[in-house]
Amino acid sequence: MLHSRALPVVITLALALSACAKAEPRKPPRLLTNEQGCSITIDNQPLNPYQVPVPMARACVGPYALVLPQNYFDMQMGPYHDGSFSLALEYPSLEPFKPGERDNLSVDVSIRTVSISYDYISGPEPEEVLRRSYTPMSFEHDDPAESLEARVQGEAVYGLTPYYLDMDKVHAYQRAHGRRETPSGQDNVFLRDWFVSRDDAGAIDQVIKCTRKEITESGVEYRDGKMVKKRVMGFAECDQVFLINGLNVIVRVNFSREALARWAEIRARATSVLVDSSIKETEK
Repeated sequence: MLHSRALPVVITLALALSACAKAEPRKPPRLLTNEQGCSITIDNQPLNPYQVPVPMARACVGPYALVLPQNYFDMQMGPYHDGSFSLALEYPSLEPFKPGERDNLSVDVSIRTVSISYDYISGPEPEEVLRRSYTPMSFEHDDPAESLEARVQGEAVYGLTPYYLDMDKVHAYQRAHGRRETPSGQDNVFLRDWFVSRDDAGAIDQVIKCTRKEITESGVEYRDGKMVKKRVMGFAECDQVFLINGLNVIVRVNFSREALARWAEIRARATSVLVDSSIKETEK
């Protein structure tokens, strides 16, 4: 039990802390402007991801101002404090999650997330940036996992040309570099099967890198029409990279390998979200 003589001290301290809390100034909004002249305002105040109707949020991709309902964004509160952002759509609908559904992110919600990020290419040609996704760096020139030529081309899959790993070459490379061999049936995030599409001129215009076909367990299942995590270790996933022609924007998408058959829809949706929801700052 608290001694009566201590009560005034406790009350005084509580009042002082309360006064400090009330006296704390509200942080003013910050204006962020990137190198291409696109600006956004960061409110610096807690935002409510559950808010309905959903407020609109603004983000920048190079010179393009993207304006979308805030539940399209990863944490459903618009861009992060530094202006960076990614979008999160729900598979299989490819629509944004319900407001607040990504708060305290669950494994199941994470599993059915199609994550999208955009990079504006202001330096080298965007085609060169795309080329780097399937061309080995100088220090990787002899790594069979980083080269199309060292892979085994397979029959078309969902309209894509697959390039599978030659695990004998991979194991020989690992041994030669003093590395532990990756068992053929074991997952390794650095060892992926590649799938490419080509434009009318025959040039690669997209690369999708997925958990290897030897890993037959998808790690996901459906319950009541929703994709959820199975009670197994890990899950198979894909990383898709492509260029939006004319905008100098590289798009990177991550999704469950279960969705590979719908790669074209995912590509079209990721493209339309940017193209249909943005304006060039110089055109305002």
